[in-house]
Parts: sequence; C-alpha cells; structure tokens
Amino acid sequence: MRGLSGKDAKATAVRMAELHGVNWQHIYKVTQDLRNRKKRADSGRRTFKLENGSDLWYAAQLVVIDKLDPDQALATTRLRRPDANLPSLEYFRRILAENGLGRKARRNPTRGYRRWEAANPGEIFQIDVTALKVRWQDEKTRRIQRIEGIDKNHPNTNPSMLRVWQIMLVDDCSRRRFLRYVATTHITSKEMVRFECEAYQKLGIPHILYTDNGSEFKGFHIRAAQILNRVLEGDGGYRHMTHAPGNSQASGKVENAHKWAEKMDRFVGLAVSEGQFVTIENLNRFADRVCAEFDSRRHRSTNERPIDRWHSRPVMVRTIDPAVIESALLSDEFEVVLDAAMTVTFQGTVYKIPGEQPFVNYVGKKVKVVVPPSVDLIFLTLPDGTEYEIEKVLSTADVAGEFRRVADSQAEDLRKQLKDARKEEIKTIKAKKKLTGEIAPVPHYNVEVEMPQTNVAHFPRPERVVSVEEVNKVLPVVAQQKTQSGDSSRPAVYEGK
Repeated sequence: MRGLSGKDAKATAVRMAELHGVNWQHIYKVTQDLRNRKKRADSGRRTFKLENGSDLWYAAQLVVIDKLDPDQALATTRLRRPDANLPSLEYFRRILAENGLGRKARRNPTRGYRRWEAANPGEIFQIDVTALKVRWQDEKTRRIQRIEGIDKNHPNTNPSMLRVWQIMLVDDCSRRRFLRYVATTHITSKEMVRFECEAYQKLGIPHILYTDNGSEFKGFHIRAAQILNRVLEGDGGYRHMTHAPGNSQASGKVENAHKWAEKMDRFVGLAVSEGQFVTIENLNRFADRVCAEFDSRRHRSTNERPIDRWHSRPVMVRTIDPAVIESALLSDEFEVVLDAAMTVTFQGTVYKIPGEQPFVNYVGKKVKVVVPPSVDLIFLTLPDGTEYEIEKVLSTADVAGEFRRVADSQAEDLRKQLKDARKEEIKTIKAKKKLTGEIAPVPHYNVEVEMPQTNVAHFPRPERVVSVEEVNKVLPVVAQQKTQSGDSSRPAVYEGK
C-alpha cells in the first residue's frame, strides 16, 4: 500500500481484505500513513487569501452584506476595480465555503451559543407560539376537530374553520410552564398581550421577557412593554429582549416545552378520535393539568422539581390588579388629526402635544394615539411609524395677552430659507445685468439646448405626391379655367350644384 493512491490503492485494499477476512475500509484506514505522500514545502500556500482590504475581500462583502451571488460579486468588483486581482468563480465559491460563507451557510446563518439560565425564579420568562398542525375549531359548533393535509401549499378554504395555536411560557430559572390554546386565523400582538395578562396574573411580572423577533411581539406588545416598564420602574423595571435571527438555541427552553406540549396533545387526539366533545375551554383546563404534572416532576437539567425550585428562593413577585393591567396594556389605539394648536382629543379630554420638532411637521395629518387610563403618559405614533412617549398633560387656554406662536415646522423653516436665498440670487442677477448687460441663461428661451448625440441613423422616408388626375377621379377639377376675377394662373375648383 506504500505510495498507492486512487483506484490502485482501493484495489489493493480489497485484495488484502479478502486475504485477511476484514473490511477493505479497515485496510485503507490502518495504511493511511503509508499511503500519504510527504507534503511539499510550499503546500497550503494560495494565490488568493481573504484579507481585509483586498479585492477578494471587497467581493466577499458584496456577497455577505449586499446578498449578491458570487458571480454577480465578481462582475461588480471587476467593473468598479478594473485592475482587480480576482480568482475564478469556482475558486471564489470554494474560498467562501472554506470560511463558513458558502451558500448553505448564507441561507441559514448560525451563531455560537453558550448555555445560560436566570439566577432567580421570575426573573426571565421565555414565550413562544406555534400552530398545531391538525387541530382546528369549527366556529359554528365551537368544537375542536382533527383535519390533516392543510399546509402552506394547501391552505384552508373553509372560513368557518380556525386554526388552534398553543402559546407557551417557561420560567428560565425553575422551568415552570404555563400553556394556553387560542383559536384564531393568526396570532396578533393583541392576542399575545392577552396571554401575558393571564400569565402575569398567575406567575407575576418578570424583569425580562425573552422571545424571538416574531410579528406577534410588535404593535400592542411594544406599547405594553413600555407601559409596564414605566409602571414598574421603581421595582426594577420591565424589558422585552429578543434574540438574534439564526439563534434558536437561545430560546431552547421554550422550544423544548413546545415539543413536550405536542407530545401531550396526543391525549387530545385520543379524545377527538373517540368522538368526545373538545373545546378551547377543555384544552385550557387540560393545559393547566399537564403543566401541574410537569412542574411536580424532577427536571433532567436542574435535577429538581420546577415547582420546588420556583419556591426555593425568597424572590418578590410583582403583580398588578387584573383590571388595571388589562385596561392599561390593551388600551385601544385611535387615529386623530393633529390640529394647529398641537392638541389631540380623546373621550372629551384634550391633551397637549409638544409644539416642537418633529411633531409640528405633522400638523393637519393623522397620528395614532394611545391614552392608557392608569399611566401618566401618552403613546403617539407619527405617520412615518416612529413612536414617542409623551407626558400626559391636559391642554389649557393661554392667558389673554400672552399669545404664543406655535413652533414652525421643519418644512416651513426650509421654505423660508429657500425663499430668502432665492431673493438674494435674483438681486445678484439683476445687478449683473444692469452693469454688464449679461442675462442669466434660461433653457429653450434664450439658450438652445443641445440634443443628445446618438449613433442611430435616420433614413428619409419615401414620399408619394398625389397627382391632379388622381384627385379628378374622386373630385373633378376644371383645369385651366379662368375664375370670375380673370385670374388664369389659378385653376378653378369645381363646385357641385
């Protein structure tokens, strides 16, 4: 086997394996040192290396940052850097793959992960939502049914059927779980806030809520987090944190809880298949029972029962009256036109909006306003989507004689600056004309605009002149006839009578 490679090495390994009664791969493995040739002194050196500032580095930037394909990146680099030293397309792809930037890695980027957990119960909650694949609710009967074969390629066409979703909460320290089922077309931010209201009433409000960056954690959810942080700022505050895309392991505790809930769902499938009447209320009672059973079992990671670990440390549980928290977090959002006085009206009460940038730029336009009843602030969303927290201040009339000017908008300031600059420019042009007679050029008025030159040749079109004879065939003309005025140079046209 010494010095052999390729087909010769395999054939020899197969022959030796038959003689010794072993697998040929075993022969191939034990003779690896004999078959490997001595490496050359210059082995491993490459013409191209991915170094910062090189042409190859610039092409890799276009691939990773601007999402260009490798061939597009090479073409762009050659266009912008005519003297660029670049490899072939296949070589470039191989360099990207060797550095963890290949096509598969770019499509599904992964991040390094390190295990962690909260120091105390109630400090960090993880929340996630997923749709049950075969659970649907009939809106007419409110009954949960099992329907298979519905997916992205074969969507539900029955409007009376609503998909059933499971929303899972896990305490990061103790692994205690809270599960709820919801029947809806899709989970909105309002549905998520309702779930959190119920969970926080039972488990308390955490210091940090840790989730992915799904759409259900936008809108109402962002506003709810701001309200809770404002209400609890004296007790440690409240933060909503999201992990980066491609890092699903960061919320692995709640992902594992989803798998466990799907396993428990087999009991629901058994009840449905045997004809039992299952509703969302039944599912949520079932959720409380299976979560209580899980919390009473020893967890394989902590080697403790979640309920024991939850009560093992004297941590303050922060709660809010249910009526207050729901009215605050689920405050309705309404649209109103921002008037010139910088005020908005809600349920007969007029609130003052700061007369400054950028709010004054949207006078006369619709803005979205949320006025929580139990918090001393207003949430204002401008037409460009920017959200602001504004102190809740009632609008009052100015004292007579102390009239105040509303701050000029950015557009008004810009118009004033442009108008003043144009006035000065016109003065300069007129003064120059008076002294030298030179006038400012105006396109097409006093200056002929040069047409762009092209290499397209315009050939003359053939012309055809209709003769008098052809016209006479349709409308006779009395040729060479004198008119009544005696002009014989112009033929008289026949006038039909």
